[in-house]
Amino acid sequence: MPVPIEFTPEAVEAASGPDAFQPYETFLRSRQPVDSIVESNPWMRTPATKDEIVWGEGRYYDTTVGRKHPYWKDFDLPTPTKDLHQIRRDLFEWGFCLVEDALSADQVRQTRARLVEQAAAEREAGIDYPGGSFQLICSLINKGEIFPKFLEHDPEVVQGGPVIERLLDETLRKGWCVFSFTANISYPGCMPMGLHQDQGAINPFQTPEAPVDVTTMYILEDVDERNGTLIVPTSHKLIPAVGSGNKVGKLPPTIHVEAPAGTVLLFDGRLLHGTSINRGDDWRYVMVQPSMKPWVRSQENFMLSTDPRVLENASPKLLQRIGMQGTGGLGNAEGFGNRGTGRAGDPAGSMAAARAFLTAGDYRHVGELTVDEAQRLAEDRYTLQVLQREREGRQPGQRNHYW
Repeated sequence: MPVPIEFTPEAVEAASGPDAFQPYETFLRSRQPVDSIVESNPWMRTPATKDEIVWGEGRYYDTTVGRKHPYWKDFDLPTPTKDLHQIRRDLFEWGFCLVEDALSADQVRQTRARLVEQAAAEREAGIDYPGGSFQLICSLINKGEIFPKFLEHDPEVVQGGPVIERLLDETLRKGWCVFSFTANISYPGCMPMGLHQDQGAINPFQTPEAPVDVTTMYILEDVDERNGTLIVPTSHKLIPAVGSGNKVGKLPPTIHVEAPAGTVLLFDGRLLHGTSINRGDDWRYVMVQPSMKPWVRSQENFMLSTDPRVLENASPKLLQRIGMQGTGGLGNAEGFGNRGTGRAGDPAGSMAAARAFLTAGDYRHVGELTVDEAQRLAEDRYTLQVLQREREGRQPGQRNHYW
């Protein structure tokens, strides 16, 4: 039977012009609050990778810690504490809190040593995921027996685990899910990361009542204005207060987080933050665990439930719609997909390619790795190496230009 003319692509396109009733178009295309944050606060503009870093002009990365900052020094900003009542108030009022001695000195040494070895080994093997701001160690859960215990807040690896778990339960409610668990390792002279909200993926929607995300950062060495994370205190309230899709006005200045090794920083997913320039002489190691409301995922797990025969015949459009197209920091596997655009058919984000190895029983995960092992690493020992070569165009053992 002939298709009604109203259903043809040409007719649909003709009925979707600028004069068509599309009530959500302006809102969804608003690019808020990101655009207005920079328009109203030009000092927050992120420098391009090749830009010269400018000092002395009040840029967001050119700042100090709260107690030294002309704007913030007279405010009672959070400092590391074990007092759970104060920790709760800090997270609510300022958008961040600092849990003092959440890791013991021995726990810091053990965790940091494992990260240092793993990071060096992945660089040596040419399987690392670098960027202008840091080296990223993905899928930490696979890279040492201590790491799964962090996700359980086991006091064996993080003595302050019960406090952290309680805060997440209270803020997100029980049943929250781990969004990712990575190590972010900033190297001396790195570029500053752009300021962002960890729950920014749902923009232009804002959630003034409560966050959708709370991020836990395990600090493994002393941080301050030389190497600390940048934050904008109270931005978790100021930005949502304007409402979804509306413009944000002037915001207060950034500060560097100041805390000794062993502190855990928790911050509201609505808080503006980012990795700063590492002005020290050493690499800075932190672990980052964003936690989300459990509905931030598909109802059906298509990655596992889709029949291989369906995938073999699937169009790029179908693969993208069932979540098998990695895009930047979303939907990756061991880091593969971080370079994906999210566009249908982009090979650099093809999770169907990764799934094919699982279906065949041939997926070989990157696990705990030492530098000695990396130096003897055979080509294609790990599935990640195959995906990087065939889908990203990376050459075997290719070293990164950032270091």
